[in-house]
Amino acid sequence: MIRLNLMEAAERAATVDIVTPVRVTDVSAQVKTSKKKTLVGLLAALFVFVAFSCFISVFGFPKPLQGVLPGPYLSLIGAEDPSRTALTLSSGQQTSAGGSLAAQNAAAEEAIKHRNSLTVKQVVGEVKPQVLFNNKREDYSSFLPMEKISFQRAAINQFFTFLTTATPDDVGFSDCVFQSPNYFYVRGVSVKPTSQRSFLERIKQVSSDFRTPPLPENAPATDITAFGLFNVNNINKAAVSKFVNVGEVADEVKAFKALAAANKVTLNGFDKPAVEEFGVYKRFTYQVTSNSDFPELQSLMSALDASPIRIGVTKAEMKFAKRAIASAFTLVMFVTP
Repeated sequence: MIRLNLMEAAERAATVDIVTPVRVTDVSAQVKTSKKKTLVGLLAALFVFVAFSCFISVFGFPKPLQGVLPGPYLSLIGAEDPSRTALTLSSGQQTSAGGSLAAQNAAAEEAIKHRNSLTVKQVVGEVKPQVLFNNKREDYSSFLPMEKISFQRAAINQFFTFLTTATPDDVGFSDCVFQSPNYFYVRGVSVKPTSQRSFLERIKQVSSDFRTPPLPENAPATDITAFGLFNVNNINKAAVSKFVNVGEVADEVKAFKALAAANKVTLNGFDKPAVEEFGVYKRFTYQVTSNSDFPELQSLMSALDASPIRIGVTKAEMKFAKRAIASAFTLVMFVTP
């Protein structure tokens, strides 16, 4: 009996005590489901945006939405809000989009009438040529071609004249170079140290960026070496202002040779000039040589500066060779067809 009771109790316990199963959550599945919902929502929003934009583009801007939608959005879809469209005229008046075309045409016609009513003097005053041209042109690099010719002639004349008047009698040069616009280099020797110091002081006073290198230990105390920028003053940039016509080249060279002969200077090398194209004009460059003494060369440069001959000197180089001076000049001429 006891055994039977125990068996019944065991069966009742097995029937009542049912164990509830444990549920395991699938995280990856939930994430996928969430992403699908988000994607579906975005696609739905994009569809609504595109459909609304197409509606505005096809059927026009809804009147209840005028002044509500932001400007960047309207610019993006290419639509116009009539309540915001306005045309600003030159007088500051604004009008709605309905009258913008007529107002724009009226403003254009008014501007044409105003321009046609201007006198020549008023038009020139508006153009302001001084803005287009540097009338001062104080720097050599900004000079016009014929102004450079005028400057070159005056510069070399002033430099040669300075050497003639400022060089002591006991000073002689082995090298002398002058190159446009105003670069110079001189090398020589003096008999006395006082003459050396006197010449260097004089040329320093008429120069800028003046330099004289230190002498070597074994150099004589009377050695002269100097270079720098020679100060050129009182230049008439309009001394020669007309280009040489191609048919006048031979006559211009002939006139320069005659001027040189009148100052006892013989020049060689006018046969084959180098010709460079500059669009509306050409530059003829002559490399000429001479064996004349310095006083005659200085006289020629002075005569050239005072003459109407349209030839410039971009470089002069003189070297003492044996008992004579060997000189080389670079002459330029600007020629038009």
